[in-house]
Amino acid sequence: MNAWNRLNYFWRLSATGFCFTMFGLGGVLVPALATPLLYLLPGSAAVRQRRARRLAHWLFLGFAHLMRCLGVLRWRTEGLEKLHRNGLLVLANHPTLIDVVFLVAFIPNANCVVKSRLLINPAMRGFISLAGYITNDSGNSLLNQSARSLENGDVLVIFPEGTRSDEGAPMHFQRGAANIAVRCEVPVTPVIIHCDPPTLSKGHKWYHIPERRFVISFSVGDDIDVIPFLDCPATLGSRRLTRHLEQFFTKERYLHGQCSTV
Repeated sequence: MNAWNRLNYFWRLSATGFCFTMFGLGGVLVPALATPLLYLLPGSAAVRQRRARRLAHWLFLGFAHLMRCLGVLRWRTEGLEKLHRNGLLVLANHPTLIDVVFLVAFIPNANCVVKSRLLINPAMRGFISLAGYITNDSGNSLLNQSARSLENGDVLVIFPEGTRSDEGAPMHFQRGAANIAVRCEVPVTPVIIHCDPPTLSKGHKWYHIPERRFVISFSVGDDIDVIPFLDCPATLGSRRLTRHLEQFFTKERYLHGQCSTV
């Protein structure tokens, strides 16, 4: 590694640390400051949640631009206009730690199904509570909360893998996302996320940065109709849809990996 490459590496390492420090501080301070204001403004609990989600949208968008301006990453999008509709069920693969940050940054009215353990993360707990994001340990109420969110016109974002992808391993989806699609009879809007070179993935710490600035791409596909999976009991239909989605995302992830250029 020559002197310029070493300088570039240490700059990106420092910039990455700075960005995540700012994210952590913002995740603690902004909800603490915004909560009294949101409760003082007129409106119902639903209105308050929509305002909180819009706040998260602008803050996460600012964080994404900060990372780009500091030379940590770049991003590319394809078909992003397909997400600018109401009442969508968006399913995405999950290669990096910041996938949800970007999707919320791209979708002003996003609701998300998130891991319940994020409630003990001080950088995320405030946003999850204010925005009314759905935790994945909600049990029987998960379906009801998801259905209500879709009926309200929210864009519901779910990572059906349930955790970050294991690079190179077969994709394995939990059945919950397909169950929501089948029982609510809503099409799936797929988002294929690809990161080149891989970073912030499972097993990677924030300081395990690649040798060059990484590019994260988001490709929004055409809606996947669930009608073919409704001609049988919902349990069987969700199982069949889960297998179909695994095959679809596996193929698309491979194609995007093959076509990736920096």
